[in-house]
Amino acid sequence: MASFLPNEPVTNDQIEVVLGEIPNQPKRVKLFVLQNNGIKQRYYAVNQETGERTHTNAQLVGEAVRSLVGKVGLGVDDIQGLACGSSSPDQLIPSHANMVAGELELQPAEVMSAAGVCCSGMSALNYAYMNLAMGIRDNFVVSGSERASPFMQGHSYTMVTDSDANQTEAAPMVSFEKEFLRWMLSDGAGTALVETAPREDRLSLRIDNLEVMSWAGQKPTCMYNGMVKDKDGEFQFWSDEEDMRNVLSKGYLLLQQDVRVLDKNIIEVAVAGCKMMKDNWGLDFDSVDYFLPHLSSMYFKKRLGEHMAEAGYGIPEEKWFTNLPETGNIGSASIFVILETLLHSGRLKKGDRILCAVPESARFSMAAMLLTVV
Repeated sequence: MASFLPNEPVTNDQIEVVLGEIPNQPKRVKLFVLQNNGIKQRYYAVNQETGERTHTNAQLVGEAVRSLVGKVGLGVDDIQGLACGSSSPDQLIPSHANMVAGELELQPAEVMSAAGVCCSGMSALNYAYMNLAMGIRDNFVVSGSERASPFMQGHSYTMVTDSDANQTEAAPMVSFEKEFLRWMLSDGAGTALVETAPREDRLSLRIDNLEVMSWAGQKPTCMYNGMVKDKDGEFQFWSDEEDMRNVLSKGYLLLQQDVRVLDKNIIEVAVAGCKMMKDNWGLDFDSVDYFLPHLSSMYFKKRLGEHMAEAGYGIPEEKWFTNLPETGNIGSASIFVILETLLHSGRLKKGDRILCAVPESARFSMAAMLLTVV
């Protein structure tokens, strides 16, 4: 496994220096979110002096893949399959994975892009896992990556600020839902090499179980981009706007989160995911040595632990492992970065069991994976 986090870490008091400020915006949302999410630093693919882009999303993955193949002694030309998950590709067409393949100058290979948000990297991994299990390929490189910074830079809010200001002088210049994720998300890429047999010269991770499930049939939309809610709570889509200036002024291109829907549903779905693991895999939670949850915010850690315990799926806190405060919330890349940190920490020994859980709030999904160190 390998990861790439661009440039120098950015502390909480440096965020607006790098991303720029939202004109005339009060600081209360910033202070509230940063006090609660537990993130101390994060990384952006942004030049801290000029505010210009330093890497595309595809380049972030390219850097991580080059590090990965260098670690395992695999040539880029030996990659048989490439599966990439991301919620923030650089373009609409071509697909993200094809752009990564171009960045790497791959020889002809099977290429797959997984859409989604935090679960998209795990969906890419699931595709590779099933592909190898069917005997189609001998190896796959998998990635999760995000370049969220373009959605969060100060200039992205300029026209939205002007539009909101014309509605009422008493209201905040940009609504909470439109600003919330600016203080939550960051950039980076994580990668994994999936092969049919373990490496004899190092510890490997065997996939025992892997599932990605959606509760979208029962849950409302919570995190979104490319659409906005009207005054009646109905979604309107950017592609229906006759005047493209409205796409900017109404905030279609901002990442938005309905925090009321998030708070009501995310723990419930995570616990439902635990039930899925027990029912489908026969998982004994007491047998887990390390629990790696993808936490969007440390705000949810205690509540998640309490609700898991109440439902009979408790895992002692000393078995939990996260690097959220140091790396930030990197969406689909986070679980790969957490796993890589643990794998190279020197803590693991053969036989250890690792449970990974990735709740996603966009319209509520859950990815879960059980690994054994071999």
